[in-house]
Formats: sequence, C-alpha cells, structure tokens
Amino acid sequence: MALDFLTLYIVILLNSLTVAVIWASVAYSYRSFVAARIWLGACLMTMTGGAVLALHGDGSGPILAAVLGNGLVIYGFCLFWIGIRYFYGKTGGWIVSAIITAISLAVLMIVFKNGHGRNLVYATAQSIPMILGVILLLRPERRQLGAWIAAIAMIIGVAGHVVESAYNIALMNAVITREAYLFIETSVLLCVIFSGVLWNFGFAVMTIDRLRGEVEALAVEDELTGLPNRRRLMERIAEEEARSHKTGRPFALLMIDLDNFKTLNDTYGHAAGDQALRHFAGVLRRHARDNDLVARLAGDEFCVVLPETRDAIAGTIASDLTASIRGQPLHWRGHTIRLTSSIGVSSWHRHAPNGDTLERADRALYITKSQGRDGISLDGLLAPRPNRRNLNLVETTGGLPPVKQARTG
Repeated sequence: MALDFLTLYIVILLNSLTVAVIWASVAYSYRSFVAARIWLGACLMTMTGGAVLALHGDGSGPILAAVLGNGLVIYGFCLFWIGIRYFYGKTGGWIVSAIITAISLAVLMIVFKNGHGRNLVYATAQSIPMILGVILLLRPERRQLGAWIAAIAMIIGVAGHVVESAYNIALMNAVITREAYLFIETSVLLCVIFSGVLWNFGFAVMTIDRLRGEVEALAVEDELTGLPNRRRLMERIAEEEARSHKTGRPFALLMIDLDNFKTLNDTYGHAAGDQALRHFAGVLRRHARDNDLVARLAGDEFCVVLPETRDAIAGTIASDLTASIRGQPLHWRGHTIRLTSSIGVSSWHRHAPNGDTLERADRALYITKSQGRDGISLDGLLAPRPNRRNLNLVETTGGLPPVKQARTG
C-alpha cells in the first residue's frame, strides 16, 4: 500500500492542529509557562508547513512552496527542542535552530529535482532537533515519567527517519524495488507521525508534574519570603521527632522574632516592613546549615529546625545568629535600619510530650523579649546578652529621627 504525500501532509496538519489546541489551552491558563507557548508555536509552524506542502509542496509543485513548507516544518521541530530547553530553565537555541533550518533549505534547493534526495534532507533536518531533545530529556536528574515518554517517542521518530533514509538510499542504488520501498515508507512515516503525538503527550505529563509541584510548593511556602511556612515546619518537626525517638539523637529549635517590627512598620511603612522581613529571612537562610530548616510562622516570627543538635551547640548557633542579624542592617531608601532579634532555644527530650519542644522554645523566646530583646534564652534560662541596653532601632541618614527601642511588639 502506497501513501500519497497529500494524504500524509493532511494527517500531519490535523495532528498538529489537535496538539496545538491543547498547548493553546495550557498557554492561556498559565501565562508564565513559557515552554507551553513555544510548543504551541511549534505545532502552529508544523501545521502551517503541512498545509503549504499539501497544497503546493510535492515534487511537481513550485520550488518556493516546497522550500517554505519544509522550512516551517523543520523550524517547528526545532521549536520542540527549544521548548524543552525553556522547560528546564535554559534559554537560547534560536540561532542554532535558524542555522539548522537555513542549511537544510539550502541543501534542499540543490537536490530539489531528486525526490529521494529531498526525503534524505527532510529526514535529517527533523532528526537533529529530536536528538538534541533526547539528550536534554535523558539527563539523570530529569528522568521522570513524562521525560521518558517524550524521549522514547523522539527516539522512535529518529529511528523511523533512519529506516526511511536507508530505504531511500537502497532504492537509489536499485537494491530494492519501488513497491518494497513504498510499503516500508508508509509504515515508517505513520510511525514518525505517531511519535509526534506521543512526545507531546510526554510533554503534557511533564507539564502536569511541574504544575502540581508548584501547587504543592505554594501549599508549604511563605509567599513573601519564599521560606517554608508553618505547615511545612510542623511536618518537619514531626519528622525530626520520629527520627529522634528512633535514634535517641536530639534536635533543637530556635524560635526567632524580629525586634520592634511594629515600630519599623509605623515609621517607614509596610513596604519597608515587607523588605525587612525578606532581608531578615535572607540572613537566616544564609546562616543556616545545609540540613537546617528555616521557616516563617507568621508576621515577624520565624523558626529554625536544627537536626541532631544539642542545647550547647544550638545556643552557640543562636548567639552567632543574633550577631549576624545585628551586623547586617537593612538599607531602605537612604536609611540604614539596624535589625535585632530575640531567640528562644529548646531541644528534644525523649520523654517530652509531642509539641513540647516547640512550646518550650516559644516560652524561651517570651523570656528573651521580656528581658529587653536582642538576646537568646535556652529553655527558659536567659543567656548572656551583649551590653546594648539602650540600642536605637534605626540609624538614619535620610533626615528622620532615630526610633527608640519600644517595649512592645
């Protein structure tokens, strides 16, 4: 059974139109998802190229139509590769794709009168971006189900083009009959079209996984600071309690307040307050060890989970942290705003009830605040404080008076 090219191009057109509707829906619903827009463009290009080839682009049609149609299809395949790059946070690929397309079309014009030569150029030009896509998809850190589906589909597509090219060469050298070639070409080209549907399905699975992961992250992430929120904190504390019960090794908690946050808000406005919280979160994050968890509970209240850490070490970490916060003021619109913190420290004990570690850290924090802030307390025992009883909250260079340390907030 021979497959005429008109039927082939119509199948490509309808397939591209179907997938384009899917990517248009995703791109419309998730405007910031760049890969979906690029894959939509790829589908539209292959669809338009298929339409041009179906109308004018076979061997008997005008050379300009064949070049235009093939150029659109080839660049459309390159866009699938570019979309993979953007999905994984890479950029670029546009110039390489333009070069691949330009070289392919130049060769196509040279061999235009040879139908088998055209097929070889067409197959090679489509295979190059598919191979590049497979290389990206099969990196060890990206071997998820959707990536595997897309990569296998592209490998099938490349294999189909290899078989088609081999049979074109065999026919050119009179190794096989034309009837045998047409039979194989029908099967191979339909296989290539199927691979396009399959890799777009793989992209869809990748997209679903990505969007689901973003939703899950939003559920456990504080929007302002990007830190884990209270929900994730409680999950982590439960994990550490289970591990400590099993191993007997303790963990510690630091409950931390940004001192005089209300005064800062009242003096400079909520924009400065938000920036102060982001700055404060950044200091905490940079100070944390690799396995520590820094979370924002609410307002100006933060917590740090210190795995496998005893009281003495936790106290040292807390003391260093207060010094770091004190030494990194916030610079806001010409003002230097000195930040200080109050910290309560507690550590897990085997016979303590669930939640007691967090409650004891909170009580220790309250003691620190009641004693004048800018210090730490260890399970209710006030730690030595710096001799800074009359600190100003603000050192200003913009004409506003310094704000005296408040006793509330």
